[in-house]
Amino acid sequence: MHVTVQQSKRRRDRGDDGISWDKTNKCYVGTISLGYDTSGKRQRRTVRGTTKTQVKDRLDALRGEIKAGVRTPATYTVRQCVQDWLDSLTLDPETVAGYRGQAEKWIYPRIGAVKLKNLTATDAEKFFHNIGKALSKRSLIGVKSTLRRSIRRAQKHDLIGRNVAELADLPEGQPGRPSRAMTQDQAGKVLAAATGKPAGYVIVIKIGNYRQAAAHAATDKGQLACGNKPHADRKITTISDDLADTTCIACRARIGIDQPGDQGRLAALFVLAITLGMRPGELRALRWDHIDLDQGIIHVWRSTRRDGDTKTPKSRRSLIMPKRAIQALRAHKKRQAAERLAAGEAWQDHGLLFCNEDGRPYTRDALNWRFAKVTKLAGIGHWHAHEARHTAVSIMSSNGTPIQEITDTMGHKSTHVTETVYRHVIVPAIRGGASVMDQVFGETAEVSH
Repeated sequence: MHVTVQQSKRRRDRGDDGISWDKTNKCYVGTISLGYDTSGKRQRRTVRGTTKTQVKDRLDALRGEIKAGVRTPATYTVRQCVQDWLDSLTLDPETVAGYRGQAEKWIYPRIGAVKLKNLTATDAEKFFHNIGKALSKRSLIGVKSTLRRSIRRAQKHDLIGRNVAELADLPEGQPGRPSRAMTQDQAGKVLAAATGKPAGYVIVIKIGNYRQAAAHAATDKGQLACGNKPHADRKITTISDDLADTTCIACRARIGIDQPGDQGRLAALFVLAITLGMRPGELRALRWDHIDLDQGIIHVWRSTRRDGDTKTPKSRRSLIMPKRAIQALRAHKKRQAAERLAAGEAWQDHGLLFCNEDGRPYTRDALNWRFAKVTKLAGIGHWHAHEARHTAVSIMSSNGTPIQEITDTMGHKSTHVTETVYRHVIVPAIRGGASVMDQVFGETAEVSH
């Protein structure tokens, strides 16, 4: 008689990998034992899930991370990951401030609280899809770059196994605001306004039939300096072409009638920005020892970047200045000498061409604010300082300047960069042999019947 002996199943040793039911939190809990630390205390890693299958999958993923040397803290969030990356940067402070503002506005409120180890490619794609309803494709690329580089740093420090941001696809996003370039007429008005002449406002008008109605400074198209928009049914009467007759307080403040001493401080900056297309960061860092007024040469060798160098090696250039720029700089030098004398011991000598009344350098926002103030004075609305660079390219191109000369003036690496970045303002040169063939074969041909 054959007797079958049933062997009892070996019980899992206490502390080994296992799955159990957590009555309190109503979920399955999986644990992996990592042995003991130097003090003899047992080390474990834990995962949770609503089903056993889910917990098994997570245990397998955890074992893979452990094998690869990855140890993600259980409480390490996406926000902490991005903050660690931002804190590690040694870039220009304004550049880092831009990244930080981007993260605070878009990343932190939406996925900042998510545990980094729980962030999936699907989560990342959903995040980009949601912010794509408000951002342009270029802005989406910037946000993705911030998230991707942050997680890449976490990978470098063995805090995460894979970079889900690299796996996520971006939506199309919203149409962005195209870069603008002033027309030649607009640029002329801005240069005039920079000297203190409100070139954009040419008449004084009254709106309505009230005898005591305020008199406004207006453009030839009826736009008011104060920004108000009169109702279509209101009667508009031109009363003068002398802006001093303006009684609207906001209009007088906008065109600087009551503050003539402040006008024209940055006239030279506008000349350099529009005629040579210098970057705002290059203008803010421009020093007097890089200017040769006798030879009419300007050396663009510095910028406001953290290391003080230009954006690219090709951006380091020396340019012949237009006569208008030389004249503007001579006047600017006299004005600054008077400001330095008035400031006395409060003057901070940085050797800068363009600075505050006490010698302190301008911030990016301060320069943009002053630039927009002058463009509004010119009657063309709000413009950014960098758009003067687009204007320079546009004016040079429309007046027949060869693309290679434009590239050299802008400090681009190649003509391809100029044609790509400024393609919307470059006048296309139609190259072909039509004119040559006309010269060779003549303009008419005999037609046989």
